[in-house]
Order: sequence, then C-alpha cells, then structure tokens
Amino acid sequence: MQVNDDFAAGAGLTPTEAARRVQIIDATIGVIAELGYSRTSFARIIEKAGLSSTRMISYHFENKNELIMATLMTLIDHHDRFIDERVEATSDRAVLLQSFLRAEISYLATHPQHGRALAEIAAHAGSEDDSRTFELIVHDLRFGRLERQLTQGQREGQFADFDAGIMARTIRHALEGLAQQLVADPGLDSQHYADEITKLFTRATGAA
Repeated sequence: MQVNDDFAAGAGLTPTEAARRVQIIDATIGVIAELGYSRTSFARIIEKAGLSSTRMISYHFENKNELIMATLMTLIDHHDRFIDERVEATSDRAVLLQSFLRAEISYLATHPQHGRALAEIAAHAGSEDDSRTFELIVHDLRFGRLERQLTQGQREGQFADFDAGIMARTIRHALEGLAQQLVADPGLDSQHYADEITKLFTRATGAA
C-alpha cells in the first residue's frame, strides 16, 4: 500500500516527479521493513521499486539520510492520520488511553510493514550522521506525545502517581514488540492482544 508524500506538495514537482518520489518512498518502506535499516541501500530500493538506476533516487534525494528523513516524515503523517481518525474525542483520559492503544494496535495489524519500518528507523535514528534531528522527531513520536498525555491525566487526577516517562516507554515498547511479532506471525490475533494490552495499561495507570 502506498503512502502519500504530502511533504512534496508545493515543491514545484510535476505530477510525474511527485509520483516517482512516492514510488521511491514506498519502496524504501518495504526494504526497511523486510531487510532492516542497516541493509537498506539505494540498490535495494531500486530493485524493490523496479527502477533502472540509482540516479532515479539521487535526482530526488541527495543521499540516504535525506531519503530516510522524507520516508520518516511520510510514515509519521500516514500514522497520525490513521490514529487521529480512530481515537475518541473525549476529556476522559482513561477512555482516551484505551482508544489510543486500540488505534495503535489496529494500525500495526493493518500496516505491519509501516510499523516495522518506523521501528527500524527509530532504532537507528541519527546513527549515520550523528544528527539530533532524527532523534528529536522519533523521540516525540515514540514517547513524548504519550508522556505528555499521561502527565496531563495525572494533573487532572485521572491517573495514579507514576513516572510518566517510564510508563510511556513501557507502553511504546509493548506496541513495538507487537510490530515485530506481526512481521513474523501475520496471523496473530491482534484483537485479543488489544484487549489484553488495554486492560493491562488501564490497571497500570490507575485509570480503572
């Protein structure tokens, strides 16, 4: 399934150039998900996309780092749209957390390659160019947003007293563990997983 590269909008690209860019990013997602970040190369991406030359990538992206950043931002946009459409609009933090967990698990179950690619990029954020940009973006996606929600719930008296940073990391690691399992076992009962994870973290946050 292709994802839209909305970050190319307004960049003066022709429809053909925009479509090629999406094709390259889509192939990059597939290669990272299947082979892992460290084994991803222009040659592998070209093969996956069915293109003839790595020059077709370098025309749009100066280097691997730029391509990975574009891929990351596209994945985040795709992920956020999916989650936002499914998370309930409510001031009840417990319901919000439960809705968030089910939406995240639904995303991983329906888009396992996207989830795996995100996890791979996250694990190697900034490793090649020692850039803080990757790290900051990925940290906010994985932990920052959730930690802020948990902290706000505590301020409102809807969650118990716990370390919001550790809880956010624990929740995220549980979700990323599912992403790995789904790649190895596509037939995994994600609904049962969602039921159990939701009950577990509802109790853990004191929202029950």
